[in-house]
Amino acid sequence: MSKQIRSLLLFTFIALLLSGCSNLQNIAKAQKPQAQISSVTVAELSLTEVTLLAKVTVKNPNPVKLPGVSLTLDLNIDGKKIVAVTQPDSSISLPAKGSRDISLPITLKYTDLYKTVSGIREKSSVAYEINGRVSMKVPVLGDVSLPVRHKDTLPVPHLPDVSLVNVRMEDASLTRLRLSFDLAVSNPNSFGLKINTLSYQLSAAGKSLSSSKTEPLTLNAGERKTFSIPLSLSLSEAGSSVLRLLSGKSAVTYKLDGKADIAPALKVWKPKPLTFSSEKTLSL
Repeated sequence: MSKQIRSLLLFTFIALLLSGCSNLQNIAKAQKPQAQISSVTVAELSLTEVTLLAKVTVKNPNPVKLPGVSLTLDLNIDGKKIVAVTQPDSSISLPAKGSRDISLPITLKYTDLYKTVSGIREKSSVAYEINGRVSMKVPVLGDVSLPVRHKDTLPVPHLPDVSLVNVRMEDASLTRLRLSFDLAVSNPNSFGLKINTLSYQLSAAGKSLSSSKTEPLTLNAGERKTFSIPLSLSLSEAGSSVLRLLSGKSAVTYKLDGKADIAPALKVWKPKPLTFSSEKTLSL
């Protein structure tokens, strides 16, 4: 073997040795990854359950890829664990000197919440806490478990309330009655909503008086609005028996039935049309 070849082989060996030493030094300087819950959003919402989407961001400062990353999250309310979820994909890995977002849905049934925590059913929102761990193996460090935590509130949705508040006699003659009735609409939620259409039918002692619909109505969170609707009844329209009934001194039971099309400000909740019925017994 010539001297030139021997020198080349020796140079190559030294270079490989130095490279190996450099990699060993990098591994020996292994750092613990960092993890945090970067966001939690309401993905789905109904009167029976809510699904939160938790996004966990994990950063790997090491020059090597980290395979086999696992994630577990617990949803706690009032100090009680309500839901526990685990990331089902065991093939998740972290890129060398990079980061990765892991999204995990957490579905909570309100019936489970009502059974576990008292007094929640009447509330419009409830505070919650998510506690979890991101686990993986890191060279030199071995098994590493990173705690994550997040606090916020989640909505407890309720349908708005539509009720008949009062009926008043404004004017009466032998041939016509002029009435007005007060309609109240309440939004018990922690978010606003719009009532696109509200159709109604008012009856007295089982006899229909009027049917119509209101203009679109916007309610802020927790807001209640009351408005008065005029009603004019002629003898030919209502009949003499109805006019005598309403203009008499005896108490009459008025009933308001109807349907409302609701559009919550929280877009993930798409409720079905609300049907309502409200009664009031009054002497005009």
